[in-house]
Amino acid sequence: MLVLNNKGFTLTEVMISIVIGLVLVSSVAATYVTQNRSNDVQQSVSEVNNQSKVAHDIIANDIKSAGFGIPEDMNVVPINGYTNKLTPVDSTTLPDALTIVGGFRRIGTVWPTGVVPGSPCPASLAMGSASMDIIFLGLDSTAIPDTINKNFLTIDGIQFLTVQTITGKSITFDPPLPRAIPLVDIDGNGTCDTGRSIYLVENVTYCVDSESILHRIRRKDTTLSCYASSNSDDQIIAQNIEDLQFAYAVDLNSDGLPDDTDGDGEVNYFDGNAVANFDTIKAVRINILARGDREDAAFHLKGTLPAAIENHTHTQTPDDFRRRWWRSVKKVRND
Repeated sequence: MLVLNNKGFTLTEVMISIVIGLVLVSSVAATYVTQNRSNDVQQSVSEVNNQSKVAHDIIANDIKSAGFGIPEDMNVVPINGYTNKLTPVDSTTLPDALTIVGGFRRIGTVWPTGVVPGSPCPASLAMGSASMDIIFLGLDSTAIPDTINKNFLTIDGIQFLTVQTITGKSITFDPPLPRAIPLVDIDGNGTCDTGRSIYLVENVTYCVDSESILHRIRRKDTTLSCYASSNSDDQIIAQNIEDLQFAYAVDLNSDGLPDDTDGDGEVNYFDGNAVANFDTIKAVRINILARGDREDAAFHLKGTLPAAIENHTHTQTPDDFRRRWWRSVKKVRND
């Protein structure tokens, strides 16, 4: 005879089961929260590393290209008010700034007026020419020349021009070409295959604002702080930048090399305020200090600013932020 047990669970057993279940759920939840927080922190650290490294590399590349295609005498032809290819702004209490002048952006190719790819190829852009056509690359409006503050150009870095008028792709310029600039007929079939490269010569300023944002401002007004004017182009290249510092090696004995001024066998670097003549700058030491955008509980009171970067001293207060300090030296190639 089959006997059924209809007793079920007692209240005590049910309560114990609920407690055990709650403990397990709480443990799983705590593990999830901890892991999620750790992932967020790691993502933040990775992002700040990548972002600040990209910013560092952008600045480094522009420093190496400083002076490319500039006029022979920038005191006679200043670029939007700047008379040096490198213009430091030094601070002992705030991030530094640096303005670099050069032909950083290739905007297209130049051709004799009326000549296009595949046309019978004249030997050159003729000496004495004061007009030409530009075949532009696929650019946004920030790179199209004008007659206001995007009016400085260089052909292949060897001939500086100032735009006088521009209509569509046709420009007139000054001075007239003092030499013939050969065109390129790659296969020798008598037709022009490619024009000569032309670059926009402009001033680019790197600075950090009060919100710890690193800016790259093209054609910044010389009188402004880290802000763009109505005729400038402002590009944010990194956030959470706590410091930007530069130091400069100079050539005072005109041997073409950075000086070892104290004779210890090492090149000496100076703060911007200590450089009397910016034209003597031969190398730049770049420092970027970046901070994560969120605190890391596992890094409690282990984070702190460096005591000093170059001549900028910091107040060291322990916190929970992770930081990355990039430092490198870049030589100025165009003299």
